[in-house]
Amino acid sequence: MTFGKQWSIAMVVVAGASVALAAQGAPMPTFMVPATREPHHTVKLENQYVRVLDVTVPPFDGTLYHIHENPYVYVSIGPATLKAQVEGSNDITDLNLKDGEVRFSPVVTHRVGNVGATPFRNITVQIQGRDTSAPAAGSGPASAAGSTVAFENELVRVDRLSLDPGKSTAVHTHPRSHLLIAVHGGSVKMEAQGDPTSTRAMSPGDFDWRTGGYTHNLTNVGTTAFDAIEIVWK
Repeated sequence: MTFGKQWSIAMVVVAGASVALAAQGAPMPTFMVPATREPHHTVKLENQYVRVLDVTVPPFDGTLYHIHENPYVYVSIGPATLKAQVEGSNDITDLNLKDGEVRFSPVVTHRVGNVGATPFRNITVQIQGRDTSAPAAGSGPASAAGSTVAFENELVRVDRLSLDPGKSTAVHTHPRSHLLIAVHGGSVKMEAQGDPTSTRAMSPGDFDWRTGGYTHNLTNVGTTAFDAIEIVWK
């Protein structure tokens, strides 16, 4: 079976007339676009350091080939059962993601099909540039209480944060820019040096970006556990 048949018939990932072509055994046309123009990707934030894309693929649907011109971190909001193919390769790989799973990818051009019965959603965080500002000085540790390091490389450190109701991270300092992404939402009180105290209701996939070093404290003031990913630039 050709890849065109697998993708458009078995997986029901279609692109207009390619269904008829695949059914006749003709190769599926290759459509390639920047990730920012791929219909399942929505840009939520962009600056010199970061581009945040909210990605949703319905059941039995799939993306066009799309180009990630920068390395990126992605966080799965809910579990997903996917098929993926890198442009230029004939291999189709299984990509099974757990709820809240976070991974790193180098620069890549690929397409992804959702073969599960529920929507696939992730938050894709493209690393646009290094934060070369002087590290912030502050009291307290660089990692929050209640967090563990998910992974670390030369570009970023990624922490997994979990706060039960009433629990706090205590005051801690991120030396450079960072992004907080809610995996399981909740109501969070945010206290930071130089900013007024605020309480924010965060749903899964909501995020909070801070440019430059930042000293703050997060408290779960809701009734359910608050789980998040914190990405700190280097």
